[in-house]
Amino acid sequence: MVETQDSSILAQLRWPDMRLPILYTKSRPDRIYSSEITWPSLDLCKLGSLTFKAPDNVKYPSMELAYAAGRAGGTMTGVLSAANEKAVEMFINEQIGYLDIFKVVELTSNKHQAELVSSPSLEEIVHYDLWARDYAATLQFSAGLRPALV
Repeated sequence: MVETQDSSILAQLRWPDMRLPILYTKSRPDRIYSSEITWPSLDLCKLGSLTFKAPDNVKYPSMELAYAAGRAGGTMTGVLSAANEKAVEMFINEQIGYLDIFKVVELTSNKHQAELVSSPSLEEIVHYDLWARDYAATLQFSAGLRPALV
């Protein structure tokens, strides 16, 4: 769902399946009809109702960090995304624990605040993407989970 400037909310509704968002992203701004994709139509009458709840920011602290990055704009969203990708890679490679993913992203985002570029050029976007990956890679956590630079 996306809230627009006039406070309208636009929703993309489907059964939970990433194939449609990926297809849409790859074909944007066009829509592609694909007879090869066989997923069921979303019948709202059969579904009956939708339930919405406020996110639990204590249980999912990354949500507030992502909202803050969106509000900051500029290079912050790219830094957050790049730091997250690097942190997940570090977790997969068993360099950090699962709960450290958020910490790596948070520390990288906090470090970037002083260098935030509000209206970045393509070169600045690429620069800060690479910077975030490099900075995130320097973070490691001891048993006490205190970050230390490598």
